[in-house]
Formats: sequence, structure tokens, C-alpha cells
Amino acid sequence: MPAFASLRMQSRFAAFVRQPCQKTFLAVRECVLRRCPLPLTTTDLSTLQRLLEEGRYQELQERLSTLPPSKVLSPRFHYLAAEAAAGLGQHDDVELERWLFVLTLRGLLATGDGTPAQPYLVCHASDEYDILSAQGLVPAGQSLREHQGRVCDVIRCTDGREVWFDVTAVVQRPAPPRKAPTRRLTARATGARRSS
Repeated sequence: MPAFASLRMQSRFAAFVRQPCQKTFLAVRECVLRRCPLPLTTTDLSTLQRLLEEGRYQELQERLSTLPPSKVLSPRFHYLAAEAAAGLGQHDDVELERWLFVLTLRGLLATGDGTPAQPYLVCHASDEYDILSAQGLVPAGQSLREHQGRVCDVIRCTDGREVWFDVTAVVQRPAPPRKAPTRRLTARATGARRSS
């Protein structure tokens, strides 16, 4: 099981696992995006894919463990984790990661229908390609568009269909919560208070 950035994230992910639906997926997604400003990058994924192709399963598993906590919602992460576990003969982990792959993919698919009115909500660029692959669609072109105040990645497929992905939360991540500044009391200010 991947490491979590917070108990709240772990709790929301557990709720999603117990009852996989749009509501529970979006709750954990919101927590993930708030707590983990770094998505999985294309470079991360290509490095991981290369390790898998070269049969370097132990190194793949070690690299997977260093990824940001947002990995918990990535079908691609769970696929790679399952393949690494299979290569190392860790049968229980294979089954768990394959199940999480299906679960996270179902969660992503529950967020929309790929139309401009209901684009899929993704956390990572790889989520878009996992959704397309699950539907047997092959990408042919891609563009970034603004639609009704949202930033959408639109992928045109070889069959002519356009699939819309809302990437607003990924592209325009909110700033991490700031702590209130602490006031330092100087000797002078402390003395002033005592004399009052």
C-alpha cells in the first residue's frame, strides 16, 4: 500500500476503497490535490516504464515508493506496482495493486463522460491516456482549451471523437495553506507590556 501524506488523505482513500463512487473519489482527489502539489511527471513515468521493460523490478519498486503521495489515485502507478511485484514474486501485492488499478480507473471514469459539459477530472497527465486506453480509443491530437471558466485538455482520437479532461485543479493548483506568522516579542516590547 502506498504511503500517504496525511491521516486525512488515508481516511478518504479508505472511504473510496470501501465505497467506490464519484463522491468518495472526488473527496480523496480534493485532499490529494490540496496536500500534494506535485503530480507524476512524464519523465517519472518514462523512467519507470524503462525499468519495467528492462526487468529491473527491485529498482522499479524502490522508485515507485519515492513518488509523491498523489500516486495513490494513478491507475498507471498501480499497474507499474503490480508488474514490479509480479517480477519479484510478491503475489499478494500483485493482486492488491491490480485491484487498485481497476478501482482508481473506475473512480476516474465516474468523474464525467468526456464531453465539454462533463469532462473527466484527472490528477495526472497519464490518467488521460489510461482513460482513453480503457475505452479502446487512440489519441491523434491534443489541445488545451478554456471552457466555462475551466482549463480543459482535449484529445482528438483516431475515430474523430474528442474527449475532454478538466485539468483546472492540476494546472492552477491552489497555494499550500499558509501558517499564520508568529510574532516575536522583543525585549523592548516585553518591557513595554510589563510597565503598562
